[in-house]
This record gives sequence, C-alpha cells and structure tokens, in this order.
Amino acid sequence: MTATAANVGGGRRAILRALRRRALADAAPIYLVGGPLRDVLLGEPIKDLDFVVEGDAPALARRVAQELKGEAVTYQRFGTATVVLRDCRVDLVTARREVYPRPGALPEVSPGTILDDLARRDFSINALALPLAHRRPALLDPQGGAADLARGVIRSLHSRSFADDPTRILRALRYEQRLGFRLDEGTLSAMQAAIRGGCLDAVSGDRLRRELQRILEERRPERALTRAMELGVLAAIHPALKDGTALKKLVWDGANPGATSLAYVAALACSLSPGDAGGVVRRLMMPGPWARVVQDTVAVKELEPSLARPGLTPSGVYRLVEGRAPEALYAVSRTTASPLVAQRLGDHLGRLRPSAEGLRLAVPSLNGNDLLALGVPAGPRVGQLLQELRDARLDGRITSEAEERAWVQGFLTWDGGPSENG
Repeated sequence: MTATAANVGGGRRAILRALRRRALADAAPIYLVGGPLRDVLLGEPIKDLDFVVEGDAPALARRVAQELKGEAVTYQRFGTATVVLRDCRVDLVTARREVYPRPGALPEVSPGTILDDLARRDFSINALALPLAHRRPALLDPQGGAADLARGVIRSLHSRSFADDPTRILRALRYEQRLGFRLDEGTLSAMQAAIRGGCLDAVSGDRLRRELQRILEERRPERALTRAMELGVLAAIHPALKDGTALKKLVWDGANPGATSLAYVAALACSLSPGDAGGVVRRLMMPGPWARVVQDTVAVKELEPSLARPGLTPSGVYRLVEGRAPEALYAVSRTTASPLVAQRLGDHLGRLRPSAEGLRLAVPSLNGNDLLALGVPAGPRVGQLLQELRDARLDGRITSEAEERAWVQGFLTWDGGPSENG
C-alpha cells in the first residue's frame, strides 16, 4: 500500500502528501479510506480520494487548503469538508458512528473512532483504511474486506444493513456488476428480505434517482439495471418497472446521437403506459431531461403504427418525431419488433449531428438569411420555404447547396411559387 501516492495525479497527490506530512509531524489520526484502497488492491486506477479524521475534519481542511493555496468548503454541522485544489475535490470527514432511528431514515451521527467509522460503511470491500501517521502504514481491515476482494464477493456488514439504508441495494448491484463479483449468500438473502419487507417505500425518490444516476455513469449500465430488474428491485421502486426486455436489446453505440446514458432510462420506459410513465416520473422525482426522455419514449412507442406505414417518406418520419428526445428515438429503434420502424428511426438519427446548440438535423444548407439574400420577401414564406427545402433534402429530391439555390431561384421566377414536389 506504500505505492498509493504514485497512483494519484495532479491536485489529489498534493493533498494526499500534505495530509501525510501533517499526520507524521503531529501523529494525527488521519486515514485514507474506502474506494481508493479497494481499487489499489484490485489493480485499478484511483479515481477519487476520501479521508477520515479522528478529530475536526473541517479545521484540518482549512489548514491544508491554506497551505496549498486552495479552497476549503466546510460543513461544520456535519463534521465534513471538501478541499478544492485546481481541477480536483477531495473530501475529509470526521470519524463517526451512526444510528438509524427507523428503516430508510437518514442516520443520527455522533463523533467516533476509525473503527466506528468503518463499521458504519456499506460493504466490507469499502471498509478499509490506511493510517497516514505511520512511517510504514499497514492496511486497517477490521471487516475482512481484503479477503472478500480476493474471493470476488460483495458482503454487507450486518443483517439490517439494507433495511437501515435501502439505497445500499442499488449500490451493491452497481459494485457487483462493475467488478464482476457476486453477492455473498447472506447478503443476497438479506437484500431479498428487505425488498419483500417494503424497505424501498421509505426512501425518497430523490435518493433513489441519485443511486440510479450513479449506475448510469458506469461503463455498462445495463448490467446493473438488468440485475435490479431480475431481483425485483425496480418493481419495488414502482410496480410498472418489471419488464427488462428492452434493456437486454439495447446496444451501446457511442457514434449515435441518442446513445447517451439516458438511453437506458428510455429503455426502462419502453414498456410503460402513459399513466405509468407519469407515476414513474413522480416516484423518482425526475428532473426535466429524465422526464422528457420517459414521456417521449412512450409517445414514440405509440407512433409505431404510423412509423410503419407503407410509403412513409423520410420527411414524413421527421414530422412524426420532430422535437422528440434522441434517446427516446434510439431506444425505440433498438427495441421495436418492427424492422421497418427500426430502419426508419435509425436513418433519422443518422441525419442528426451535434452543433453548438445541441443536436440538429443535417439539412438544409441554406438558412433564412440566405433566402432573403436570394430575394425571397421577408415574412412567413421564408419559414415555409425552409421547411419545403428540408423535406426535399430529406427525401433526396435535392442533394446539394447548388440545387437548393436553383430551387429557390425557380420559386422566385415561377408565378404561384414552387409546387408541392419542388
């Protein structure tokens, strides 16, 4: 574990070294804890650093920030602080013990020792600490986390862990799928008992959504989401979230405009009715972008018969799905039972391209100012002509900017304006 600092870069290394100097100089009980130690033991890169202090973490954070010419953001009431240095943020927490007054409630906390602090953690693989005050620090592992890492298991620290904090259910599945581990048998049994007991009902939608957001930030979100579906976790959050078929069909495609993490939210919405969609949005207290994806997915699913209509042109597809979230279109294109709908939505997404304002259709080349410069009178007709140009481009009747200009010139010289077919 002595090579930990070598695995940390930038501002985080400077903060780690400053804390190490203070710990050695003052024999201060400062500990590197949790995830970074887990990742070192697994041979994975360290993403974040977290420290526990037996004492006043906010005061220590202020001293370190002053030394490094950074900033300390402190929360004296909770005994926590964040040191901000250049492009990084590092958390310091006062060692504490926790008591849960009732299932699903936020804990009541009081100052404690490092052993108290490790005992309150979610899983054994995160209950690790490295004392910075020792010249040759040895891993502090009272919960047997290193052995569980070697065995490849996720193990909770006590039988009421999930009842105390039901968000640990989603966290357990995230770690299980990210690391390729398995749930310890006792942990799985305790999780299933907590789910059957309705523990998730006691958790706010905001807290649940934040855990889902962390799953969406994983490299393969569908793994943890599918596992949560199979174990009935999502159905316990809302009864309509019980069909994982769409998740299994979703294929990550980073080149597609709709292939963002919200595509997995769209996949969850593929089996929802409009009423259920509204219920899921409310249960998870979804912010605007999430709610839009859910609602648009349900709307696009209802459009499938129209999207499968014989003879439908690309411009017709555009008019049907105009303004819908790309993630919704992507999820439906990947999960629909109609190859024709999949093709049409896929082709439509292929015509989207990123711009400074977001995603926009890759047609036409001319804009309103170009039409005015060509002699089109100012007024509503400019917008109408742009729509007709867009349709002609989408349907392949016009293929270049030169043809667009010729089409506009034809309109200007032709009494009555352009025909419906251009």
